[in-house]
Amino acid sequence: MAKSFYTSLVFLLNLTMVCGQQRLTDTSKLAKYSYLIYGCSSSGNSVQATGFFVKKKNHTFLVTASHVVNGWLFESFDAKGSYPDTLFIKIGLKNSHLDTALAIDISDLKHIKADPYSHDIYFIPVNIPASCQVYRLDSLILNYKPISHIPHTILTYGFAVDDQSLSLRQFEGQASKKAIVHLPDWNAYSCSPLVYEITYSGDDLGAGDSGSPAYFITEGVGSNRESVTIQFGGLLFGGNPAKNRASVIRPELVKALYDKL
Repeated sequence: MAKSFYTSLVFLLNLTMVCGQQRLTDTSKLAKYSYLIYGCSSSGNSVQATGFFVKKKNHTFLVTASHVVNGWLFESFDAKGSYPDTLFIKIGLKNSHLDTALAIDISDLKHIKADPYSHDIYFIPVNIPASCQVYRLDSLILNYKPISHIPHTILTYGFAVDDQSLSLRQFEGQASKKAIVHLPDWNAYSCSPLVYEITYSGDDLGAGDSGSPAYFITEGVGSNRESVTIQFGGLLFGGNPAKNRASVIRPELVKALYDKL
């Protein structure tokens, strides 16, 4: 399910940290943290997904769902068949409105069979050219504080795809969207130490959104009504479109894996 779940574009953003949370008035600016991942195999099969960047000990990592890079279907643990040897990340250039494609060799990674007992999340070390501008989420993840009550709204930006056979040329200018989703109930969050489920309406989520960062959104009240509080909400990795449900790796687990890098 490399073509699975959520949406993005690039905006500038200056955020103020408040006890592991961030306050801002325009949540669309969070879109800059999501990056388009794409590739095409020799047979023409396309892959599209979403990822985000973090930094640890002077090393930059692309974070996405592991099924995006190993070419295995997470639910059935079967190989996807024809899968590209290289994935590309669409990133911006400094001092320019143009984008470029950063290549990642996954020829070895894609042969690693999916493990039903591992987490569907992967940290890929990448070298970012000095000419490129990358926005990272490590500060928000590092400052994540466990919460006793989860907000009712989760916001996510990812790159959805409608065509199952896109060419590389069609990836240029790919539109993005945000999805506002809701928890089915409190137990859906607390029932597992690893993942929680969210619900959504219509086609808010779709293929290409696997690997998107999720955010817990709390709207301001009173004089702060126009502001919202943002907290890291985990990584989207799959779901059940027939039931309008999606699965998210909990932020506590993402932070724990990040801390081990």
